[in-house]
Amino acid sequence: MAGCVVVLAAGAGVVLDQTAGLPWTDDAAAAETPLFRPEAPPAATWSPAPGVLAAPATAGTAGEPAVGDVLAPTLGVAGLGGRVGVSVLNLSTGAPSYESAGADPHTPASTLKILTGAAALHALGPDHTFTTRVVSGPDPSALTLVGGGDPTLTADDGAGTRLADLAASTAQALTEAGVAAVTLSYDASLFTGPAVDPDWTPSYVPSVVSPTTALAADIMDRPADPPLDAAEEFAGLLADQGIAVDGEPVEAAAPADAAELAAVESAPLATVVEDVLTSSDNDGAEVLARHVAIASGAAGTSEAAGPAVVAALTELGLDASGATLLDGSGLARGSAVPAALITQTLALAAGPDHPGLRSVVTGLPVAAFTGTLADRFGDSSAAGLVRAKTGTLTGVSALAGVVVAADGVGYAFAVLADDVGNTTEARAALDDVAAALAGCGCA
Repeated sequence: MAGCVVVLAAGAGVVLDQTAGLPWTDDAAAAETPLFRPEAPPAATWSPAPGVLAAPATAGTAGEPAVGDVLAPTLGVAGLGGRVGVSVLNLSTGAPSYESAGADPHTPASTLKILTGAAALHALGPDHTFTTRVVSGPDPSALTLVGGGDPTLTADDGAGTRLADLAASTAQALTEAGVAAVTLSYDASLFTGPAVDPDWTPSYVPSVVSPTTALAADIMDRPADPPLDAAEEFAGLLADQGIAVDGEPVEAAAPADAAELAAVESAPLATVVEDVLTSSDNDGAEVLARHVAIASGAAGTSEAAGPAVVAALTELGLDASGATLLDGSGLARGSAVPAALITQTLALAAGPDHPGLRSVVTGLPVAAFTGTLADRFGDSSAAGLVRAKTGTLTGVSALAGVVVAADGVGYAFAVLADDVGNTTEARAALDDVAAALAGCGCA
């Protein structure tokens, strides 16, 4: 791991600016691609997490202690419950460093999004974008808003693909054609089948996920009818541009001979995957899984999405035979994944052979800094060292990610506990496991 710099100086926080030698970076691009750069890092000094790890200065000689010995005190706590799958891989060698029931399928919760992201990047490519279009048929005043499955579409001024830009381009084309008033239809037929996955707990909609459709704007606002809501937002934006919209938008397939008036494209898929992982975006993950299904030649349904993700992982050379995926987000309690499949996926994304998967790693939240880990590891010496995806359902707690340990070795790890009695205790126990690995002097 020559060239790896992990700064823990007071006031410096943790910044991996010199990333040459890290298994998930290309040395030639390392200077231009910092692994992460926290904006307001804490003043960190080495202090052991109570009962978890010792400072690097007290690390043992080469190969001592073994990774399993370092993790044993944290994995044996009652908070993790009676069923735990654990896998730790050395990122430099790809070899397992520790495993306990790692090949046994466990409920992954949101750590499943790692698999969905990798499958989408493989199936579509990191530069792929999603296009939302406005078309018209023989009557130039009859418009259809066509959804392309962009999970980042927004009617607001924030980040995402802006419907306002689409409205402005559409209004310009209409004005040039001498059209001042239109009717508006909307087409969300790219995805088919039930919009609500039948494997979800019914109360999840709309509390933690929306119906999955190919046309939705600001989906986190949980509209009852996402395509209609997006069309209504678009109609209002057209009016702001001086184009009158007669009547209410109606659902209708775009004419076969429709001509495109305007279109907007999402950010590249690599960026979308990063955002989905960092924020644990259930809606985005479900959309990506349906795109994987379509790319495989299947229908864009929830039923086809899970198997398509498994097939994509298999195409990448991973052993996904033990995985059962019922959705793309991990909300379906019937999904079951070996912890080893998750670490193998992370190792593939971190390694040199599949640079197109890199955003699976760079999208992982940083302990104590970003995303779903922003409020975790705050008092731990592992703050800033661990990048990991969380996973939580009732009775299920999981954590999977990567870490550069105190001995300079990079590890991928996954801990899936699906017999948990107390979520708070399980979460603390998982953080202790990751912190122990971060402090490992095992190489």
